[in-house]
Amino acid sequence: MAPEDHYGTDIWEDFRDGYIPGDTLDIHPNVSLHNEATNDIDPVTHEVLRHRLYSINEEHGQTLENVSGSPVAYYAQDFNPTILAEDGEVIFQGPYIQFFSPIAELQVKWILENRSDNPGIEPGDVFLSNDPWIGATHQPDVHFIAPVFHDGKLFSWVVNTLHQYDIGGQNAGSFCPGANDVFDEPSPIPPIKIVESGELRDDLRQLYLRQSRLPQMVGLDFNAQIAGVNVARRRLKEVIDEYGAPTVKGVMNQVLNDAESAFEEKLSSIPDGTWRARSYMDGAQTGDTNLYVGEIQLTKKDNTLIFKNEGTEDNQGAMNLTYSGFRTAIISVVNPMMMYDAMWVAGGALRHIDIETVPGTITHAQWPAAVSTGGQIGIEFVIALVNDVVARMLASSPAHKRDLISGTHESSGAVAQAGVDQWGNEFGTMNLDCMGLGGVGASPHKDGIDTGGAYWAPKAPIPNMEYNEQDYPILYLYRDEVTDSGGAGTYRGGVGMHYTWKPHRTDQIQNVLAGVGGAVPLSRGISGHPGTPIRPRVIRDSDVNERFADREMVDSIDDLEGEVETLPTKAADVQKPDDIWEVRTAGSPGYGDPLLRDPADVAADVARSVVSKAAAYDVYGVVLEMDGSDVTVRESETVERREELRDQRLVNSVIPAEEER
Repeated sequence: MAPEDHYGTDIWEDFRDGYIPGDTLDIHPNVSLHNEATNDIDPVTHEVLRHRLYSINEEHGQTLENVSGSPVAYYAQDFNPTILAEDGEVIFQGPYIQFFSPIAELQVKWILENRSDNPGIEPGDVFLSNDPWIGATHQPDVHFIAPVFHDGKLFSWVVNTLHQYDIGGQNAGSFCPGANDVFDEPSPIPPIKIVESGELRDDLRQLYLRQSRLPQMVGLDFNAQIAGVNVARRRLKEVIDEYGAPTVKGVMNQVLNDAESAFEEKLSSIPDGTWRARSYMDGAQTGDTNLYVGEIQLTKKDNTLIFKNEGTEDNQGAMNLTYSGFRTAIISVVNPMMMYDAMWVAGGALRHIDIETVPGTITHAQWPAAVSTGGQIGIEFVIALVNDVVARMLASSPAHKRDLISGTHESSGAVAQAGVDQWGNEFGTMNLDCMGLGGVGASPHKDGIDTGGAYWAPKAPIPNMEYNEQDYPILYLYRDEVTDSGGAGTYRGGVGMHYTWKPHRTDQIQNVLAGVGGAVPLSRGISGHPGTPIRPRVIRDSDVNERFADREMVDSIDDLEGEVETLPTKAADVQKPDDIWEVRTAGSPGYGDPLLRDPADVAADVARSVVSKAAAYDVYGVVLEMDGSDVTVRESETVERREELRDQRLVNSVIPAEEER
């Protein structure tokens, strides 16, 4: 292939739109795929190997956590390992950040098509990529991709994806909410061979680390990701040597087929139909307070789900997500709500999902749109939309209505921080309290989960406040759950939290905020009330240090003197020693009529301070008696109050004239 052809139109179209499912892979004959499989595997062997493969992902994840020195890895576990078939189908994804795994399929398929000739795919190779137009939610989510060979044939792939703190761009932390296009952000890197036949390419490693403000920290992540794929590849080879390649491949095929069958069975009991959702992105970039429409349509037809994004605004500013992010957001919802009996096997469901997006929109951005915030705000924006339509679809099926989650939290707002720490050294980090996120939405038979985090990140924790104070120049005032933030309903939505800090033993901290859902609740649910939106605030020139000098504890910044400013969800700010930052995460939606909630449950909520006495009376219609910590229901008055609220609903209802219907 001549150089002018290699860098011609076709390959750049691949960069911009990635691999579209249904395309036929064009693999160079230099690479031979292993597809010999045994079909009649006894059940015991199948179960042993199925769990063995899954455990490889677990060990892979533990390797990332143990080797990396990054708080993103060892505090938040903001990564996921994946095992894929020879052609890129997802066999098993790890139990960490779920949207990292289905997107890995696009990376593998792109490598097979565009790297199998030059530079080739060989045993011992490892590729590095963070290109959102190939397969990443944003540039800081870096993929290390390793082929696994057996007897000269490409048997499978192991991949890990880890959010690296800083790999360049105009803002420390590589979230660039003020970017105008991708050239203001970290450079997207299409798959490059970073390890060649087992030998690390030092020149490429140095080139990569040169982009970072914290090359030592990023270097540890780099080493951890190589260690991770090496461990997973070695373990997979041990399994192949023990059981034989055809048996292992047979189990992989059966795992995928079983997951596909389970998904098809669910679809068979759901009526055909179309469900729609709309939400609003607040702010295209730093300081912008305008609203931008995002829409999604889900059509269930026979054994296929078809997702579209018609009606979505054109891509602009820094709020955008590429096609690959839109695709992987779908699986982040479908997997926990519809694949819980075949968890971690995304490939089975993907066989029955079609995606028809409009290029050039905020949920299918085209080059050179800015996308570095996509892994925080864009992905969660789409997840909330997908949650809405999938929940509506499941609500139409008596067999699966119990499986729905009424809604998810919106983005809590990722805060990247940088400056000089308490020891005089330059530092940079993510405030990983954002992994606590908000509550999990209610279901038709149970309450949501308070400060439950994200169901698409089942193992993601948040660090202890003391760890953050130990490692960085910050001092917390408080971190607790927010009263009345969970959506009301027969079953209450999970409440969110707020966390507040000030600089400590440093002159200033640079904070960069990337969030969504501050102006309009992103996750409004399908029944019941929505949860509260996020709210980032700063109080400038506060009297907090004087209060500390008087040994006074501060549990609300509203009690402080100073100038209170509510920040837009995309902001950059220099925090001085007397400035207090508070980030309130979102609550999640409730389910059903609040007037049908068991009054005893409302009393218990008030006792726990997750619902106020005023909300119990005004929203739930429950009259309570408060005696210290004891909260009891005044039953007869509650019956009267609820009847009063129902009467008010009728008075406030307007029946349209017949000609308007």
